[in-house]
Amino acid sequence: MQKSKVSFASVSRGMAVALLMATSVASHAAMLTAGSPPTSAPSTYLDTKTGKIEGFMPDVAREVAGREKLDVNFSAVPFPTLIQSVISGKIDMIVAGMTPTPAREKFISYSQEVTAFGDGLIVRDDNKQKYTDWKDFKGQIIGSPSGTDYSQKLIDSGVAKEVKLYDSPADMARDLQLGRIAGGLSDYPILKAQEKAGKLKGLHVVEGYHPMAVSPMAFGVKKGNDALLEKINTALTAMKADGTLAKLKSKWNMPQ
Repeated sequence: MQKSKVSFASVSRGMAVALLMATSVASHAAMLTAGSPPTSAPSTYLDTKTGKIEGFMPDVAREVAGREKLDVNFSAVPFPTLIQSVISGKIDMIVAGMTPTPAREKFISYSQEVTAFGDGLIVRDDNKQKYTDWKDFKGQIIGSPSGTDYSQKLIDSGVAKEVKLYDSPADMARDLQLGRIAGGLSDYPILKAQEKAGKLKGLHVVEGYHPMAVSPMAFGVKKGNDALLEKINTALTAMKADGTLAKLKSKWNMPQ
């Protein structure tokens, strides 16, 4: 029987190809797609100059990914469609100012708390009414971002004459400037960032307003993705202990 001859070079080439394929598979497995709203600065926003998603929550996510040896790629996803996007597998992780609620936890799992803040209120500069809390909205038309927990609370309360829902804070501010709504609710840090950037022409943040609730914000993953959730929580615990999370909060003027 004639024995086949296998050269050392061919064996080496085969090993190299196998190693390359294994490396490619490992690299693919470590890639995460994160969904973030493009118009929620400083929590998350799309930098139109660079085309990249930036903000406090993306910065925290990048730090988490680096510590856990993961690669993260960001996709701009409107807030109201984030949950459906992670359920359908379009994204692996929700990176946004989203509050864990019993209704949402039926579909997704949340990390430990990243930060916490409440809703803020903007009104026109010529609006002289004093607003201290949501009860002062009685009989008025109030705007709020679609999909937020405080917009649902306001709707359920029945205090406002109408609650108009918006896909972006910019659309809400435009209606407020035109007098179509009496006031607009959004995340307090978002409104303060817009005010500081000069994007609230003829409007101002009401500093005496007390939010409906101060709520925790966390990362979200699809139900059952416990491996990813464990990595996120491990990194967050370490970041809280070594002061990294506090530094990122200071960078983006988020509540400590």
